[in-house]
Amino acid sequence: MGELDRYQARREELKQRYLPHGEVPAGTVPTAGVDHLALICSDLEATIEFYTTVLGMRLTKIVTNRDEPTSTHIFLDMGGGNQLAFFDFPKKGPARTVRGVGSMHHVALKAGPEQYRKIVTGLKARGLAHSLHGSEEAGSVYVRDPDQILVEVTTGY
Repeated sequence: MGELDRYQARREELKQRYLPHGEVPAGTVPTAGVDHLALICSDLEATIEFYTTVLGMRLTKIVTNRDEPTSTHIFLDMGGGNQLAFFDFPKKGPARTVRGVGSMHHVALKAGPEQYRKIVTGLKARGLAHSLHGSEEAGSVYVRDPDQILVEVTTGY
């Protein structure tokens, strides 16, 4: 068995062990979804500009980070009653973290076909580097924000 075969066998084992077999009754999850995701940025203005202008989100709140008074906490409406939040930590400087266990790979946002086309068109018009999986009509487009956070916008094709 090759290395990739072992990984696939492991995936199948996980499916058998943890995925439900048969119909799952609605309402069995004790939480009500995402309130907000909280990420860290180096430049609040660049972050606000990217998420409001490029992705069309709406800034909804700016508050002091209750754990660190020099840090600001912003919230952006990402649709569906969910918020994308960012902290800055001016005293920590702009040093980046290294991806590893416990870190995030990317944020994936849902979009309808019209919203998706508008975002893809906007990325092209701004000359922003992006990667398309699917087409300009449906699929997923990946772009990096000012802090190189990978953001996916998908039609869930």
